[in-house]
Amino acid sequence: MKKETFWNVMRDVNRLVDGDDQEAVLEATRKKLMEFSAEDIAMWHQIKEVYMDMAYRNDLWAACAATGTHCSDDGFMDFRSWLISQGREVYMQVLQNPDSLADVEIPGTGADFEAYGYVAIDAYAQKKEIETKGLVSILKDYWTWVGKEGQTGAESYLRTLEYRNDIYKEIDAHPLGEEEKEQIRAEVDLRPDITSCWNLEMLPEIVPRLCWKYNTGQGMGMT
Repeated sequence: MKKETFWNVMRDVNRLVDGDDQEAVLEATRKKLMEFSAEDIAMWHQIKEVYMDMAYRNDLWAACAATGTHCSDDGFMDFRSWLISQGREVYMQVLQNPDSLADVEIPGTGADFEAYGYVAIDAYAQKKEIETKGLVSILKDYWTWVGKEGQTGAESYLRTLEYRNDIYKEIDAHPLGEEEKEQIRAEVDLRPDITSCWNLEMLPEIVPRLCWKYNTGQGMGMT
């Protein structure tokens, strides 16, 4: 899988569903990923992780804080998942200029999307099971599993598939090469990052438009 195909998944999903409906985005993304092989789904996940790492920047962390989104370590991870889910154009623009996030409508719940970080893991588990056993056999297994005492629902069954089909074993067997990673990193000529010692009082200088829009920063409602 190439990086262009990676972004095409988000493009197609965002054309189909409202980005504010995260459940719909997850379902549409799983469905789209299921069009690929299990190996390709694992590669998609690896490419996403490279983009996640590229977005691990102090200026983006400050932008996350300025929107009022939870900005702990975990919160910033969920923010980066949300940013990637918005598609290539938004991601690249915000990576180059975090204050341009002011042009993006953020859901009332905040710019975080924890479950998006696991969407490929879910899709891989299902696809690998289909490739290994066939769809008919899986359906038979599912109904047998549901019939067991104490077992409930498709969601719990999918968790068993994840244990059986670990995406990280696939990643270990077919890792994304350093050349491919460098090609992804070379897409953006990033300016130097800000200091990691930024604080809330500095936000109006770092991302003034975001602070104005969300009434955050020194003297603007954030403590």
